[in-house]
Amino acid sequence: MRVVIHVRRYQASDRPQIRTLHDRVWPPWHKGPEPPGWFTDLERIEECYLAFWVAVEERDGSEVLVGMVGADLPGADVPPHLVEGRAKLAHLSRMRIAPECRRQGVGARLCGTLVDWAAANELEAVVTNTPSNNPPARSLYRKVGFTEVGTTVVGPAELMWFDLPFQGGVRTL
Repeated sequence: MRVVIHVRRYQASDRPQIRTLHDRVWPPWHKGPEPPGWFTDLERIEECYLAFWVAVEERDGSEVLVGMVGADLPGADVPPHLVEGRAKLAHLSRMRIAPECRRQGVGARLCGTLVDWAAANELEAVVTNTPSNNPPARSLYRKVGFTEVGTTVVGPAELMWFDLPFQGGVRTL
């Protein structure tokens, strides 16, 4: 049987499944026996994000959330050289893919949806990061068109930063 997964905008009714996915997909830097702390921005998606998407799979007549990604404003942790001189910028964040759905194009579809949204909204660039010990995410971001532009250390994680600039709503690869 063919599994059908589609990407759509987040709805408030997705919040319980967002929590479930968060608790199943731990960041690579997390080493504890329990899930990492809950990120409070995920309780207030409508307030904290410019846009947020989910990937859902149809199972037994209902939708099961198998992936998520958000576009928010760059925070203080974004390296200054990625922000300086750019007025319209988004930060790709909270990318999570259920383990059983990895390597099936779900991450690429979520990233592509966010990138298309950014271009349609005439942003200058999208930036993102991932822990340096997460080669699959690094590969995904490169595949979508991001360029690796440096590293920083935030808490316990060394983060690899990626940049995807646009010019007139078009990717500048």
